[in-house]
Amino acid sequence: MKHIDSVRFCKEAQQLAGILAPVDLPRLAAEVLPASNFKVEWRAEGESPDALVLSLQSKVQMKCQRCLNTIDEHIDVSYRFQFVKDEQAAQAYDEENDEADALVHSRQFDLQELIEDEMLMALPLVSLHEACPDVGAAAFLPVDAKPNPFALLKNLKTVA
Repeated sequence: MKHIDSVRFCKEAQQLAGILAPVDLPRLAAEVLPASNFKVEWRAEGESPDALVLSLQSKVQMKCQRCLNTIDEHIDVSYRFQFVKDEQAAQAYDEENDEADALVHSRQFDLQELIEDEMLMALPLVSLHEACPDVGAAAFLPVDAKPNPFALLKNLKTVA
């Protein structure tokens, strides 16, 4: 699976599904940690007359920008696209509609490239743990959230 006839795919309400690995999605593989042996489960459904519904699920490993440890990012997204005849129609459609993005019909539409594009868009701009697992991450907390190192000395002074 790489290319589909988008006109026929939508008109006949065809469905495709599969799993893609890092070797299939090199741009995505370059954005995640090298040890991230991810798989992308995808499903594409054509809807008459000219719509495509794309669902993507994956778990990739990225680097937490706070503690620099590995973080698992779960991706579970669904998109709706509207096929149109040309780039001019796509631009007009996108300006007028928010519920779906426009794509240009093609007899050799690259579905795998669309999957990779949408996976890249689904990645977080900045990966962060909700609570970093390492104590070393305290160095990245706001100043008022850090424990005062002299607080213990203050307590010792009042005891003596």
